[in-house]
Amino acid sequence: MSAKKRVTISDVATAAGVSKTTVSRYINGHPELMGEKTRERIRAVIEMTNYRPSDIASNLKKRTTNLIGLLIADISSPFSSALISGASKYLDKRGYTLLIADSADDLDKEKHALSSLLSKGVSGVLVNTTSYSNDFLIQVRCDGLPVVLCDRQVRDYNFDIVTTDQHECLYYLISHLKRQGYTRPLFLVEPWENNAVRMKRREAFLEIVHALYGYDASEDVYTLVPGEENAAQALQRALNRDSGEIPAVIGCNSITTVRAFHAIRELGLSIPGEIGLCGPEDWDWSSEMNWPFIVDPNVTTVKIPATQIGSRAAALLLEKLEHPEQPPQEVLLPCVFHERASTVRMR
Repeated sequence: MSAKKRVTISDVATAAGVSKTTVSRYINGHPELMGEKTRERIRAVIEMTNYRPSDIASNLKKRTTNLIGLLIADISSPFSSALISGASKYLDKRGYTLLIADSADDLDKEKHALSSLLSKGVSGVLVNTTSYSNDFLIQVRCDGLPVVLCDRQVRDYNFDIVTTDQHECLYYLISHLKRQGYTRPLFLVEPWENNAVRMKRREAFLEIVHALYGYDASEDVYTLVPGEENAAQALQRALNRDSGEIPAVIGCNSITTVRAFHAIRELGLSIPGEIGLCGPEDWDWSSEMNWPFIVDPNVTTVKIPATQIGSRAAALLLEKLEHPEQPPQEVLLPCVFHERASTVRMR
């Protein structure tokens, strides 16, 4: 006989016809923030389903005042290193100790790592999540733990978050390509369906190309799925389809932009003579180590302030600890456009 499925806060919200946030407010003693009929519906559903908040709540009682958790989607990424550096320096100056956990781009590992951080009594967590769909993280927040997202959003819940304007980022690049005479922007991306940043950059690419160039660019998005088509194959397919165009590749992030650079070299194409190349620069290394300066030609980028995302998220989390009732904030940090030789065809 199969075990009975545990009733979740999502089940209660669906049955009552309200949001998870509203149910959370009811559970956490703020019924005055909703109408009487709403309160009664939630109360009736909880009573009928015998819903109980998860055991996570009991761990929150162990919270100390100087431990902060930082959950990283992929600690091997240079973006993660910059994020950790920014958060660590900010918290260290204020007497907090940072506990870092890596989810290795696996949602189950993220859940385990987050539970481990809770068991150690962290006062709050900074999360660069591996998944756009993340009911467990929502449950943790609804149970009272302060959470600030770093760069990547989670759907179905209004979290505090520090990120950049993905539309602005892509607009800088695509408008520059149009001014330089490129007739066909191409977008290279890793699987995007469950990654909020990749998803939003892809959406921005489609919207901006349609606005500036006047056509549907859906066929110009190339997704690099591990074990399938590599960057050179995807690029060759794009070039075969777009004969006569003047193409330029936009990498979704530093990883895909570097892959595109190697693919262009593998195909024997000249940059920017036969093809342009640009993308977000999200590794936040020093100028001496920064890859867009090292390769020839230097690569046009939009700089993503990864270190500042970490420090600003840490500051926002401490604000949340001091003022737990303040509404969630979305902090959008500016990105900076750097024109370099890889896309310059006109002066």
